[in-house]
Amino acid sequence: MRRVSDLLRTPAGRRLTLVAGPWDAREVGSVVLVDEMRELTTAAPGALAILSRHAMRSCDVLDALRLAGRGGLAGIVLPGPSGTTPEMVELARRERVALLAGASDHSLSDTVLGLSAAVRADPGLLLRRTREAIDGIGAMEGAGEEDILRAASASVGVAYVVAGLAGPGANATVIRVGGRPDGYVCWEGEDPAAAIVAQVVATTLGRVRAAAREAEAARERALLALLGAKDTRIAARRARHEGVPVDGWHVAVFLRDPGGDAPPGAADPVLREARGIAAALPGALGLGGTAELSAPPLVTRWQDGVLVLLTADERTTIDLPPAQRSSAQRSSAQRSSAQRSPAQRSSALWPSVVGTGGSAAGGTGAGLGTCQAGPDGLRRTAAQARAAAARAAAGEVVRFDRLGVHALLAELSGSESALVAARDMLAPLERLGALSAHALPTLKAYLDSWGSRTRAAELLSLHPNAVAHRIRRIAEALDADLSDPQTRFALQLACHVVLDYDCLPGTTTTISSS
Repeated sequence: MRRVSDLLRTPAGRRLTLVAGPWDAREVGSVVLVDEMRELTTAAPGALAILSRHAMRSCDVLDALRLAGRGGLAGIVLPGPSGTTPEMVELARRERVALLAGASDHSLSDTVLGLSAAVRADPGLLLRRTREAIDGIGAMEGAGEEDILRAASASVGVAYVVAGLAGPGANATVIRVGGRPDGYVCWEGEDPAAAIVAQVVATTLGRVRAAAREAEAARERALLALLGAKDTRIAARRARHEGVPVDGWHVAVFLRDPGGDAPPGAADPVLREARGIAAALPGALGLGGTAELSAPPLVTRWQDGVLVLLTADERTTIDLPPAQRSSAQRSSAQRSSAQRSPAQRSSALWPSVVGTGGSAAGGTGAGLGTCQAGPDGLRRTAAQARAAAARAAAGEVVRFDRLGVHALLAELSGSESALVAARDMLAPLERLGALSAHALPTLKAYLDSWGSRTRAAELLSLHPNAVAHRIRRIAEALDADLSDPQTRFALQLACHVVLDYDCLPGTTTTISSS
């Protein structure tokens, strides 16, 4: 450990002169610049305090010596040459504080930097500071990233920050999660202790992130199990054990993925973007922010998209901010009625949620479920959000509670069991050869036109006789009596379910019928 006598032999210390007091009474642990005399009272024991001229105007040397002795400082440095008096010499000896004078032609900042570098380079102090910092980090098991960074910064005396990228030439050490880089711990200065402790901080943050992601993955697995469970009670118990807030009030947002699931091991841009916007969702929905949620938003892949689940302790009303409503109105005015259904015309463009850039966000439609309570409500709002998303165009959000009479079709379109039943009912159409590709749109147009061949021909751009020929072959393939009201209703519903589900990615345009 360095003492004042050791510092006087360094390049920065050679410009100092010992005026009074012992030069080796205390070990020097740090160097501080004092611009106001009250800062002497907060300096750490063992510090070497360098006083500015401004500080000396408010206090004389004797007062400074008394404050330094009371705080256990190693010494004080006066600005510029200084004389001595017997009283100063005696007080410095009694307080065991070295009194030094600086050179008039040397700046205070250069003196502070030079002496600080000399103190930090001392092997004994380096080991002590490093050990104390590492012990402090080890005692914070279970703490969050911010708390760990704050404690490490305070113990070493540098400001540690976490960055996604490290600039060229910057002091940085990589954070690894599962062996892969996951950000950097950065700091300023050339303190050797800071570099050593940064490695420990990066390792600790890597463990914290890995544990957090494993816990998040367990919650996602429990949530998926609950969504697909036949016995809700058992699945809800497991979900509670993993930290899923199943007993609150839930609102689900479903983002359709136009590109399908990402290959194993590949980056998942839709899921990554959904995680990025999850924190902003409560504010965008008018919920007031994440502080009002009972748990952080849960984000997971589910079926053909990404589900975001928001849970609060109390029932809440969902609404879009005025700016987004006006945006929706402007967007609605720009689209023709032929291109959009009534439900879509009443929905809102939501750039802050579905994004405006990137291949994934550009083709993403979103659905918003209603606020529901408990485990069964969680399943219900998730199904509603997915059903509503099936009717959303690219970059558009459809709210389930604004679908009106289309809510039933949306529910069926989002139901796997309804989809399977509808496809089974219409499966014989696949045996019609060349007509099979056009059979389903033809049947839908015919049934939607109340059995009018003329109206169906207009919708399909065909001759009425062509429609009549197709319908006759379709009825034979299905072995169906199209004059029976219940048969017509069931087939019409099945056509809507299948075509709504099998629409082109990112659009509401169904497969061509010609």
